[in-house]
Amino acid sequence: MHISFYKRPLAIFLAVFCLFLALFLKTPKTENYFNYSAKAPSIYLNGEVVSYPVSKKGRTNFILKLDKTWNNKKVYGYCFNEECKNILRGDRIFYTGTLETLPKRENFGSFDFSLFLKRKHIVAQTRITQIDKIEKASAFWLNLSKLRKSILDVFEHNFDKEVLPILSGITLGEKGDISNDLYTDFQDSGAMHLLVASGGNVGFVTLVVYFVCSLFGFKRITSASLALIFALFYTLIAGADAPLLRAYLMAFCSTLGFILGRKSGLLQGFVLAGLIILFVNPQSLFEAGFQMSFLATFSIILFVSNFKIKESYPRFIKILAELFLISLIAQLSLLPIFCNYFHKVSLTAPLSNILLIPLSGILMGGGFLLWLISFLPFDFLTQGLVFILNILLMIFKFLVEFFASLPISKIVSPSINPLLIITFYLIFFGFLNLSLIKNKKKYICVVAVIACVLAVLSFCFMPSKIEVLRGNYNFAVIDKNKSLTRVFGAGVKGEVLQNALLTLGTKEIDCLFTKSSASYLYALKDLENIKIKNIYLNQNTLDEKTENLLKKTSAKIDFIWPGQEYCGVKIIKEENLKISYQIEKLKIFDNFKKIFTEGKERDFGA
Repeated sequence: MHISFYKRPLAIFLAVFCLFLALFLKTPKTENYFNYSAKAPSIYLNGEVVSYPVSKKGRTNFILKLDKTWNNKKVYGYCFNEECKNILRGDRIFYTGTLETLPKRENFGSFDFSLFLKRKHIVAQTRITQIDKIEKASAFWLNLSKLRKSILDVFEHNFDKEVLPILSGITLGEKGDISNDLYTDFQDSGAMHLLVASGGNVGFVTLVVYFVCSLFGFKRITSASLALIFALFYTLIAGADAPLLRAYLMAFCSTLGFILGRKSGLLQGFVLAGLIILFVNPQSLFEAGFQMSFLATFSIILFVSNFKIKESYPRFIKILAELFLISLIAQLSLLPIFCNYFHKVSLTAPLSNILLIPLSGILMGGGFLLWLISFLPFDFLTQGLVFILNILLMIFKFLVEFFASLPISKIVSPSINPLLIITFYLIFFGFLNLSLIKNKKKYICVVAVIACVLAVLSFCFMPSKIEVLRGNYNFAVIDKNKSLTRVFGAGVKGEVLQNALLTLGTKEIDCLFTKSSASYLYALKDLENIKIKNIYLNQNTLDEKTENLLKKTSAKIDFIWPGQEYCGVKIIKEENLKISYQIEKLKIFDNFKKIFTEGKERDFGA
C-alpha cells in the first residue's frame, strides 16, 4: 500500500466522519414511541418481517416493521407458535399480541440487549400470541427466503443437533440452537468468526464461481461478473449485515479493479463500504460486529500490503506462515474489542485458525454441494457426501474443543481505559505502516513519545465509580476508585459480580464487606477469575455453608466491630450494619444509605 492512500479525500472523509459520530452521535431513544409495559394488554397489529426468522429454544425471533399506524417503526418479535416457523422474510403478518418497551439491562456489566436493539433503530418488542393472516412476500424476497430455507432444511434433515449449528453457521451464519458449552469453546479457541457469515464467505463464493466459470471457458469479464452476481445473492441470503456488506463492496471494487487492471480496488471498496454502512445507519459505528469487521480487515490489508514473506520459502511453509501471521494480526487488531466487550482473549487463535480456516472452506463448499445434489435422484451421492461431511464436522468440533481445552487457550481480561486503547492502536497501526516511512527512527520516536504521554494520562484520569447490582434475593455494591476496589454484599450470581468488576477494569476485590450468611456470600459459589484479598464479616458465628463458601477463596478473613475502620471504611453502628443487609431488592436505592463512611458520610444510593 502506498502512503498516498491516507491523502485520498474519501479516506480522510471516512476518518473525520467516524470521529464526528464517536463524539456527537447519541443513542436513539424509545420513550416517545411506546409507553407499554411488560404487562401490556393484547392488541391487533400487523407488520412486515424485515429479517430472516431464527428458531431457537422453542421460539422464533425476527424483526418486524409495523404499519403506518405505528409510523413504520421496527420492533423485535417473539413468537412461540409452530406457524411462525413457516414465516419468511418479506412476509406481512396480521396478529394478536403485546407491544412492550424494551427490557432494561439487568445489571451493570451484563449484555445490554436493549441498547443493542436501539442501535438498530428497533424501538420496542412484541410477543405474538395468535397469527390471523400471513401475506406472502414479494417475488424477490420470497425466492431468496425459500432458497435460504431450502439450504437449512437440507442440513437439518441430514445432520444431528451436535454438528448442525457448525455447518449452518459456517455456511450461512445461522448458529440456531448451538449449546452454551460449544459456543464458549468457539470463543476460547478463537474460531467464533467462522460461525458468522462475513468477508471470508463472500470471498470464497466469489473465487469459487470465478474459478468454475474459467474452467468452462468463460472470458475474464464474464467470469468476474457472474462471480459478483452469485456473491451478491449469497450476501442477501446470508443476511446482508454490516460484515457481509463490507465484504461484498470490497469484493465488488477489487474485482472491478482487477478487470480494469487497477490495484486500488480493495482499499477503495473498504472506504466505500464504511461510508455506505455509516450513512445508512450511523449507529453501526458502536456495534461490536462493525468494529471487529473493519478493524480486522484494515489490519490484514495493511499487513499483506506492507509485509512480504520471502519467496525462497517452500510453498507449503509459506502458506502456513501467512495463515498464522494473518490470524495473529487480526487477533491483535481486535484485542481491545475482546477485552472491553467479551473480557476474554484467545491465545490459541493463531494456531487453531491454521487448521480451522481451510477446513471451514471445505465444509462451506461441501454444504452448498450437498444442497445442489439433494435435487438429484441419486440418494447414494447424497448419503455419501453426508457421511464425509459428518466426519469433517466431527473433526472440526474436536479441534475447536481441543484448542479451547488447552490451559493457555484464553486469558480473562478487564476492560481497557479509552486512552490506553488509543495508545494501543497508535503503536499497532504505527508498526503496520512502518515500511511506508522513510525516516523510521524519527517516526518511532514520535510514536513512542505520544504513546507514553497517553499511557500516563490514562492512569491519571481513572474515574471513581459506585455500581449497585441486584440479585434474586440480595445485592452487591461496588465502590471502585483509583487505589481500591471495595464490595459491600455478595448476594448476586458470581457471573454478575465478575462481569461488573471486569467492566470497571479490575480483576481484584481489595475488600469485601458482607454478612456472615451463605445468602450474602452467594457470589462465591461461581466467582471465577476474580481475586479477593480481604473479606470482612459482621459476626464470628459461621454455619457450614458459609465456611464452605469462604474456603473457595484465598482471602484473609476478619470480623468487623462498630467504631473501627477497615480498608478505609469506618463502621458507624452495629444496628445500622444489620439494617444494611436486610434491604429489599426493589428498595435498594432508598434504603442503602449512610451505612459506611470514609471521612464523611457517603450516600451509596445516589
